[in-house]
Amino acid sequence: MIRVVIAMAMSLVLAACSSPAAGPGSTEDPEVAVASPTEVVAPTPKATPEGTPAPIPITPNNESAEIVTPSPAPRAKATPATEPGLWRIQGYVVDDDGKPLDAVCVVIGPNGCQPFSLRTDQSGHWFIDVGDGGGTGFNFYFEMPGHETVWWQVRPRGPMEHHVILRRS
Repeated sequence: MIRVVIAMAMSLVLAACSSPAAGPGSTEDPEVAVASPTEVVAPTPKATPEGTPAPIPITPNNESAEIVTPSPAPRAKATPATEPGLWRIQGYVVDDDGKPLDAVCVVIGPNGCQPFSLRTDQSGHWFIDVGDGGGTGFNFYFEMPGHETVWWQVRPRGPMEHHVILRRS
């Protein structure tokens, strides 16, 4: 029974590979390569469209702001003490008056604020646990409508704190 299923699958693959629609003059995507049953062909990556904005400001803010830590203290389940090999990068985000900002988007990397992006809690606290990356660098962006975006570039060497003041724009 298994031999019959394998034979049927191989015949379908061979039929698809020898289809005239995949040959010259085809209306299918020319960047999609057709592989023989034994050949593996990697897809060709497409370039980022011209004019795509990069969220990198001219100068990163690598200095942690001096703020009064809001209370209550955050309670997170995973900590570097309970998870060997993890470093906690954390901090607080406050406004010009020193009040904690809730729901500030903490963007890590170049893709901008997304629905799944990290956000501050009601006390302005944010954190991420990262593995010992051997000197891997990160770009953080702290974004909130009506406030200036703060960019922080860091290459962590252990657990660290970084506090941010988001000024009104």
